[in-house]
Parts: sequence; structure tokens; C-alpha cells
Amino acid sequence: MSKVKNIVEASIAVKQKILQDDELIAKLEEVVQQIVQAFQNGKRVYFCGNGGSAADAQHLAAE
Repeated sequence: MSKVKNIVEASIAVKQKILQDDELIAKLEEVVQQIVQAFQNGKRVYFCGNGGSAADAQHLAAE
């Protein structure tokens, strides 16, 4: 099996596990709602990280 196919399958497996975890889904929905409310109220949301996490934070902030 190719490396690319393995990576895609691993990504799908993680997403399937997330979909099966109702508690995690509920928490994610809560966090998203809090972020939306913060923006609607003129507030800011800060992202931070170190190393690769800093790159992730920059990506999230740019989105």
C-alpha cells in the first residue's frame, strides 16, 4: 500500500473515531459557539503554540 494511501486512511480513521464520540462532538460544538459569540461581541480569540503547534496556530488565525 502506498504511503499517501496510508496517510489518508489514518486521517479517515481519526475522523471516524471523533464521529463516534458524542461527548467530544458536544464539547467541540460548545467551543465553536463560544468562539462565534466572542467574534459577534467584538472580542478576540488568541491562538498560540510552540514549533509545529505555532504553525497550526498561525493557520487557524488566518482562517
